[in-house]
Amino acid sequence: NKVYTDKFKPLTKYLKKLFGGDVTKVTISKRLGKAPAIVSASEWGNSANMDRIMRAQAFAHGVAPGENMMPTGNLELNPRHPFVIKLLESLPEDEDAEVPSSVKDSAWILFDTATMSGGFPIRDPKKYAARMTRVLKSNLEVDSLTLADEIDPPEEVDEPEEPEFDMPDMADFDMADLEDLDM
Repeated sequence: NKVYTDKFKPLTKYLKKLFGGDVTKVTISKRLGKAPAIVSASEWGNSANMDRIMRAQAFAHGVAPGENMMPTGNLELNPRHPFVIKLLESLPEDEDAEVPSSVKDSAWILFDTATMSGGFPIRDPKKYAARMTRVLKSNLEVDSLTLADEIDPPEEVDEPEEPEFDMPDMADFDMADLEDLDM
């Protein structure tokens, strides 16, 4: 495990800096199987279920969402997963160099996925939606998010008139004739 820890130190250090207070720590884990990452409760932290209960209680007592934010937990990375390896390879050699926004987006999406896999809610749904929109725009090769012009509906053709039918003359109708019917 020490070999992986040393190899991925630049990534764990960068991710801790990037995620700041959203995580307690970023570690390398060998227990993840095929998952790239997971957010787990820190040793003395709340489980995902207790975190959900505390948020609900805070909300019930008038605390706005986000005001009671505490670090979610530990981000555990799978050092053998291709996403994690690619993130490590995508970091610039110089720690002070600017990291490309696509790498930042990928790191945040990995974090959001790990957070949900751990049972925790996504911290900032608006930022998550913005990241996913950028990824979709790039993957679908969309140049602009400007909406297309409205389609003008075609002029409606006059509907054919309903066929007329002859009603029997009701002037000579007598309700007394219905009394003889067996109902």
